[in-house]
Amino acid sequence: MNAGATLHYDPRLVEEAVFHAQRLGSVSQELQESRNRLYEVSDTDAQEDLFNDLNRSWFVRLHLGKTIEGALQEQPIITEQVEQCFVVRATHRKQEGAELFVARESAQNNPQRRTLRVLLCPESLFDAEALTLFLRHELFHIADMLDPRFGYEPVLPNTDGGPTYDTLIVNRYGVLWDTTINGRMMQRGWLTDSVRDQQLRDFCRAFPMLGQTGEECFRIFFHADQPNHAKLTRFAFDPRAAAGRLEGQSAVGTHCPLCKFPSHSFEPEPESFADEVLTAIIQDFPQWTPAQGLCTQCADLYRASRLSRAAARALPGWISDSSKV
Repeated sequence: MNAGATLHYDPRLVEEAVFHAQRLGSVSQELQESRNRLYEVSDTDAQEDLFNDLNRSWFVRLHLGKTIEGALQEQPIITEQVEQCFVVRATHRKQEGAELFVARESAQNNPQRRTLRVLLCPESLFDAEALTLFLRHELFHIADMLDPRFGYEPVLPNTDGGPTYDTLIVNRYGVLWDTTINGRMMQRGWLTDSVRDQQLRDFCRAFPMLGQTGEECFRIFFHADQPNHAKLTRFAFDPRAAAGRLEGQSAVGTHCPLCKFPSHSFEPEPESFADEVLTAIIQDFPQWTPAQGLCTQCADLYRASRLSRAAARALPGWISDSSKV
């Protein structure tokens, strides 16, 4: 960390990590004997402090923070810009990760105070290889957030497709960002080819509308030396436009211009609709053209509406809208 930075370890994490080491047989009888002596201390507060000191000393002695500290040193932008780092206990694996907090202050000489929080399960400290890989990936996210060249913004713009489509865009953005991170980790020799292959599969699942050009687009992001938040956002919102591939109708995975929901099934020939169907759609969506396409659900809805009107005409006494008074 930088000259004024402090690395804090959660006492609960330290205690459980040392206990885990003892359970694995990594600690000698010396630790248990030291603990037994502390139970003889009558002052409860003093006893708790002594236990914390004992756990901290063994945490350092067993080098249980070595992997964390090494991963932090690999990202100079973090060690330069983060004021404090708290390594705290996660209650389960899914909670593990790294978070950056920025406190804005009025003082001109220190407009922002940055704090990093790393959440880890105690048992994760005992698999150095897996922990190193995990921390490198997580800390690359933090490094990008701190890098002005990346231009990170904490919130993506809202879409006109509602919360469901907003979630889709966030997920796409996450896949893109992970792709750029894994690519840079590969360049540093930190990943194997199998990770690249898995990332490619994730990319293609997130962007099925790219079809056979998906791998080509993947390589652009995977081999990017300096990714940019704005470019990732543009691609997440409109992959085909960002990739310069807007030809043809709506593609698999894009959203329907009428209902705004993402779809994997689009009407193959909307230009072949009967005039009555086209007129009904344009009445509801004046800016729509057949070239924009629409999902099969919306197409079926408008076709069904046309059939319903045709059936109504066959009924005795049917009166058209134009003849109603």
